[in-house]
Amino acid sequence: MKLKAFSLLISLFVLSQLATAQNVRETRAFADSLFTAGQTDAALPVYERAAYFMRPDIDASVLERIADCFLASDQPEKALEYFDHSYFVQTSDSIKKELIFKKAACFLRSGNYKYALMELYSMDAGSSSTIENKKNFYIGMSWFGLEDFPKSAEYFVKASEIPANKQKIKEIFADQKKFYRPNPKAASWFSIIIPGAGQFYSGEVLSGINSLLLTGSFVALGFYVISITSPIDALFTALPWFQRYYQGGFQRAAEMAKNKRAENRNKIFNQVIDIIAGETN
Repeated sequence: MKLKAFSLLISLFVLSQLATAQNVRETRAFADSLFTAGQTDAALPVYERAAYFMRPDIDASVLERIADCFLASDQPEKALEYFDHSYFVQTSDSIKKELIFKKAACFLRSGNYKYALMELYSMDAGSSSTIENKKNFYIGMSWFGLEDFPKSAEYFVKASEIPANKQKIKEIFADQKKFYRPNPKAASWFSIIIPGAGQFYSGEVLSGINSLLLTGSFVALGFYVISITSPIDALFTALPWFQRYYQGGFQRAAEMAKNKRAENRNKIFNQVIDIIAGETN
């Protein structure tokens, strides 16, 4: 009787394990179909359910897919957590290298360029020129984010295999001054000296005209009030408005210069990306 009861328990355990295994396979297959269709938001909870059923031996590829879903939804910090988990349970060296690139991408996305460099410099590309070029490309992006443009140029050149493209990249980075123009401090001082001048310097002509007209009109108002009443009246009527728009003008000039400089850098960055990406097409 005891033997029959023990056999029954064993049978129930085996059946439950088989059912769980079937459930995991179906859940994983459904998650993969959603992911392939680009429905990463819908795929994420399904992958998490599959990971729950797999505990404690979770498949590294499921962890990677969870991270991919988080990255697609612009959550690089959460994605990084799962890429790390996947990396440490992964056994394939080639996939581990790809995971390092994904981890570096998370750091780049969140602006942690130094951490991206730590990941990339720790990678041994081996004899693969493809991996080496990709590594140099990511390192180039990291140095660009850190505003070390000479080093960025060095690695972008290494990432290219075509001599003509290497030369193009060198020419793009030849004039280092363009990476720092317009200068926000210079724009601010120009507008302090002449209202609107900083905006003109940054290429924001309409904003510069607006700033010049506004501050000029309150100066004219001040003199008009002085002519018909007294300097004290001008002090309490025109001066507060002049001060408000004058101060706001040179502060906006600095901000506009900063944004314009970032825009110029993005254009240069995209030029380099297009050159290197064109080699793989």
